[in-house]
Amino acid sequence: MTIAATRMGTEQVPLWQADDAHPAPVLLVEAAARLMFAREEGDLYPGLRAPVPDGYADWLVRTAAAAVGSDPAILRASFAVARDDPARLAPIQRIPHFDDCSDSIVAAVHYLCAAPHGGTSFYRHRTTGFERITAPRLSLWRQALSRDGQTHGLPPKVYHDGDSPAFVRIGQAPLAFNRLIFYPANCLHAGDIAGSWHMADSGPRLTITSLLRFS
Repeated sequence: MTIAATRMGTEQVPLWQADDAHPAPVLLVEAAARLMFAREEGDLYPGLRAPVPDGYADWLVRTAAAAVGSDPAILRASFAVARDDPARLAPIQRIPHFDDCSDSIVAAVHYLCAAPHGGTSFYRHRTTGFERITAPRLSLWRQALSRDGQTHGLPPKVYHDGDSPAFVRIGQAPLAFNRLIFYPANCLHAGDIAGSWHMADSGPRLTITSLLRFS
């Protein structure tokens, strides 16, 4: 496993990337194939989830500690398959989002698929300049989204992909099989799902998505 770190945008958002991350990624894919995926109530993820195998959380904690530093606690970890028709997404699902306002929470995405599926992109909101949505910014963020709707109308019925009237892309973590990325849960990001959500012949866009809290 090789780990690289970089920073993105004017706010220097950190991104950690570990290639050839898991010692047995094919076994993870095989485990996912035996599971029943389901939609979680209240979850804005555009697809289905299933529980990860025993032992994955312990491995992720060790890997995150090596990449990010210090020992985190796992808040959530699940297989995820992005598959929803973008025409049926809510407007909030068609723009970059953040997972949590806390500065102590880090998100992880473990890619368990290959091209033509895409990775993850990171964004700056044009009018506010925000690249991370912290608790003090939350009210301003909601007001800015309302103004965006008045200025630009609702976002188009597609997965967000690259620059748009309201957002500019500041970085990207391309997809590669068995690549694991970590980034602050409060940074604006979106999966690069556009064009591949329905490509059943290529296999599903299988990932493991996780949240970790660092002390």
